[in-house]
Amino acid sequence: DPAGMIDICEQLKIPAKSFLYLGDTATDMKTATSAGCFPVGVLWGFRPEKELRENGAQAIINAPLELLDLLD
Repeated sequence: DPAGMIDICEQLKIPAKSFLYLGDTATDMKTATSAGCFPVGVLWGFRPEKELRENGAQAIINAPLELLDLLD
């Protein structure tokens, strides 16, 4: 359910497309996509890369510091 993320975007007055949404499950990727965020799959969690990509991950990172490469 993307309602929580949508609420955060509205409260902060920041467009959802400006957020990177990190997650390790298919549900996380679907939530990010539904909210309009950029879904990033993380491989230190529970699910494999294939599953994350199949559910909308637009980027995959293997370690937290790799997140820096995705920032503008």
